[in-house]
Amino acid sequence: MVLSPILKKLLFVRQFDIDKGRIKLLGDSEIMLNALAILELQEIDESKLYDIAKRSSFKKMSSFVEHAKVYKKMKDVFMTDVARLGMKIGETDTGIIKTLQELFNVYGLGEMLIQEINNKQKEALIMIREGTLAQEWMKKKRTKSKMPVCTLTAGIIAGIFSYIFKKEVDCLEAKCSAQGYGQCMFKVA
Repeated sequence: MVLSPILKKLLFVRQFDIDKGRIKLLGDSEIMLNALAILELQEIDESKLYDIAKRSSFKKMSSFVEHAKVYKKMKDVFMTDVARLGMKIGETDTGIIKTLQELFNVYGLGEMLIQEINNKQKEALIMIREGTLAQEWMKKKRTKSKMPVCTLTAGIIAGIFSYIFKKEVDCLEAKCSAQGYGQCMFKVA
């Protein structure tokens, strides 16, 4: 098994741990759920789930950058990897975006690829390859969906980009692989 670079860094700086049935990420307790279980929960009330995912991911991103500021200040004490993490997160917009993108990939919702980003207009176009929720929907239903199905993913992306843009934005899934497209596409504005 190969760990993602961001997960290795989080392990190194003791910000990710799995022990005695508990998962801790950046000091918060996390729960891994089967993608099918999340899909089932999402179908209960999509509008509430979107808002919850958006607020939660915004809070998580804010917390992560606060942790990174501490690491940056402590770079003389910690080894090179921790210093790089702090610089990667704290020095440039590109570094922050890349790190948040890597964190999204750790969530297990698919691989996030930023297609376009316009900081001035506060807009972005995001592609998710191999979207887990869309794949699980297809397995469960064994047919194409008429509508996009990745509400939870859209809420998380909205929270991430609300943090990046320093302004509350929303995210809409424009194309979903469950509809037969090759990947899921999200518009942030």
